[in-house]
Amino acid sequence: MSSDSKDSHKNQGKDKGNPGQPGALRRINIDRITRKIQTDSPITRSDLVRATGLSYPTVMKIGDLLLDNNIVEWSSDDKAESGGRGRPASYLQIGGTTSNVIAISFRPSYILAATATLSGSTIKETQCPIPNTYPEILEAAHQLVKDLQQNSSSRTLGIGLAAPGLLKIGAHSKLTISANIPALAEHYIAEDLNKLTNLPTVIVSTMRSLYNSEIIQGHAVEHENFAILNYYSGMGLAVASNGSYIDGSHGMAGELGHTVVEPGGELCGCGNRGCLETRATDLALARSISRKMDRTINVDEMVELIRKSPSRFEDEIDLMLSYLTISIGITINVFNPEAVLLYGRLLDIHPMFFDKLKKKVPSSCLKNLASTCTLKKSKSRTIEGAAIAVVEELTRKLSSKL
Repeated sequence: MSSDSKDSHKNQGKDKGNPGQPGALRRINIDRITRKIQTDSPITRSDLVRATGLSYPTVMKIGDLLLDNNIVEWSSDDKAESGGRGRPASYLQIGGTTSNVIAISFRPSYILAATATLSGSTIKETQCPIPNTYPEILEAAHQLVKDLQQNSSSRTLGIGLAAPGLLKIGAHSKLTISANIPALAEHYIAEDLNKLTNLPTVIVSTMRSLYNSEIIQGHAVEHENFAILNYYSGMGLAVASNGSYIDGSHGMAGELGHTVVEPGGELCGCGNRGCLETRATDLALARSISRKMDRTINVDEMVELIRKSPSRFEDEIDLMLSYLTISIGITINVFNPEAVLLYGRLLDIHPMFFDKLKKKVPSSCLKNLASTCTLKKSKSRTIEGAAIAVVEELTRKLSSKL
């Protein structure tokens, strides 16, 4: 894996300022160094200079700033080498021994929370059922934070949240629509949790969190042009073009699932009928199988039923795969990615489902574009991406100290 590939996502579209301005350059440089340490820990300052192309004084200054603020720490790794005469090289690693962050991922049926290193790797995970009302959700999240802090000897630097829906980014970020967790809509949960915990708190969309996870420890480190297609409970799309994340004018790009493909079809959580989300997701497949069995099943139960008897649900699976193929075809035609990374449950049940999907895709889009695009199952986790999001927020605030 090349250094250039790992550094290609250095500016993910959040910084809308002029890159020529000193403040913007400082933010970019801090981000580049932090990401390199996240992906390549442990690493020496000399290696950081070579990998980022920044001057040694700049790397030294930013490295000291990150050390002083517990974002990175000295490594006790035994592999430090002297390289000949002189003192052994000193290695930096991303924080996780003396400091951590707390990540929370809101799911349709439960809340997952974890303490994590500053590269996103989880240390301890816990969860609880998601309540029905916003005050109860906020209190449940607060309790998970307190429980995790009580069971950790490390200092907590901040909280990262990942939630499904349309997230309006700004001075006061909020979910404007959350079809799968309606109680979160029109609330400022990051601000509210900050008030309860007195910890820096940031919220990102589920798709942004998957993107964060992929570029640090997933397939995306190999690509500058890629898309992540989430077909789990809802359907979202995250796209990188030439190494930059596509946010859209208000941070709401990527809502592929609310494209109407079956006019007059099933009612979607967004209020329209016949959206891709009602046909091409794990949750939609679980509903189809529920109707067949005349009882309600969730996605976890659906996975077990299909694993035991895939032929029993062949028609429902084939229909879901056909609509998922349409989703991939649209993505390939519109964005021309090097890779589409697929996040969900069905394709992990048996290899034959992924094989079927790959055979269908060329007939859903321009064949020459399909032939240059690789389909892969995503390595992402929303909980890891939420942890990385709060690290991004912490490092952005450090730029004023340089």
